[in-house]
Amino acid sequence: MDQLPTIAAGAFVGLTGCAFPAFLFERALKEGARVNMAAGLASIFSSFLLLSLALLAVFVAASQKLLVFGCAMVAAFLLFWAVEAIRAWKAACAAQGPDSKGRDVSESTRQP
Repeated sequence: MDQLPTIAAGAFVGLTGCAFPAFLFERALKEGARVNMAAGLASIFSSFLLLSLALLAVFVAASQKLLVFGCAMVAAFLLFWAVEAIRAWKAACAAQGPDSKGRDVSESTRQP
């Protein structure tokens, strides 16, 4: 039970690390929206920097909790992006049209 605060802190930092790129990702999902490439790269770099500094802080402050913290952080980060990937996939399928049923665009353009 003494690991629960470490797990919660790791999950919180992992989700906080998703905030910068997720903001741009949500803007990109809107129809007709344009997202600047430089802003996307800056958000990814800031996310990487935040997560790296959090790991460094835990390593310096309480190195025995680094593994638990890091695993919780990575799990929360990857779970968040798995959900976002599913949302993006559904949005891409919806953009193809109501009769596409998730098929690849190349299937509908093949000649018999």
